[in-house]
Amino acid sequence: MGDDAGTGIDRDFLATVPILGGLPEHVLRRVADLARVLRLPAGGEAFAEGDPARGMYVVRAGELEICKRGRSSGEEFCLAVLKPGDCVGEMSLIDIQNRSATARAVIPTELYVLDHAVIAALYHSELEVYTLFMLNIAREISRRLRSADQLLVDMGVAVHGMAPGSRLTV
Repeated sequence: MGDDAGTGIDRDFLATVPILGGLPEHVLRRVADLARVLRLPAGGEAFAEGDPARGMYVVRAGELEICKRGRSSGEEFCLAVLKPGDCVGEMSLIDIQNRSATARAVIPTELYVLDHAVIAALYHSELEVYTLFMLNIAREISRRLRSADQLLVDMGVAVHGMAPGSRLTV
């Protein structure tokens, strides 16, 4: 099928992942060759909030919950449950910050890991493809921001609750 010999990465599956959409076949092959598989038991963490960011993850199988601690209470809130084809960690490719949340397997989960070095290699060898990949990331982040904006409105969160000097982007 689409599994690369020895890596366990399914190229056909990668081609269906929105963040990798439109990437040429030879690039998907290269990504499959350079990616690695991470298998987590239920409750296993891919990363924790505050950890250094070293790459992004694509859910291949299972479910991955994304949780964040509240500033004042320290209580953990789950923001999303990711399913096959969803990705996490792509923000770190843009802002080069520590992890903003914890990613934990809800059930046994398989992830494809794309280390920053894999993405950097694209920048150096396939600038047009790298640009398309970054545009895909920007689209995904924009989609999530729109969802978060709608959620805030649905919850009745007012602008006066924003930090002084912060700006709302629409």
